Amino acid sequence: MSEKELKILALFADIEQGSKVAFNELFMLYHHKLLSLARQYLNSLESAEEITSELFIKLWLKRHNLSKVIHPEIYLFISIKNACLNLIRSEKKRKLVFSPWSSAEESINQQISDMADEELHTMLNKAVAALPEQRRIIFILIKEDGLKSKAVAEIMGISVRTVENQLYKAVKSLADTLSLYLGYHPQYKKRRGVTSQWILSFFL
Repeated sequence: MSEKELKILALFADIEQGSKVAFNELFMLYHHKLLSLARQYLNSLESAEEITSELFIKLWLKRHNLSKVIHPEIYLFISIKNACLNLIRSEKKRKLVFSPWSSAEESINQQISDMADEELHTMLNKAVAALPEQRRIIFILIKEDGLKSKAVAEIMGISVRTVENQLYKAVKSLADTLSLYLGYHPQYKKRRGVTSQWILSFFL
């Protein structure tokens, strides 16, 4: 575990004990990053600021559970992401009254999603979870959430080159894992010719 991760874990431990000093330090470290991430999902700066403020309020109110958090930085990023998506979903529900076709479209999309290979999906999730922390965050923000490399670099406080290098390593690792699965799993025995290079091109 890196020095940075240990520091944040220590802050979480102090916050759990009621330290306002530790809470303020965490706020100063992550408020701008989380606000920047929220802005990637929400069109309104005001909404992004409200979501970010609410996250820190909930963090303080539920501080007694912080010892259960193993990866605090990922926890913060995922929390702000989920809060934004929940807000977006609630706004879409309001619009359903004016768009009778939306519910039908969502139903079709859900059926398509349910047809996905659950075993492959589970395997891929495990492979993503096994990536180093920084690499995992970068992959999720870019490949799953659609953020640009520059935006991720600003959020995480690293260079665009570092983001791109870590993304490539993440994709290559996942491609190798998928290649083994598609090449040797009985369900895909007809696909033994599939190579990691082909799968890599699918991710990029």
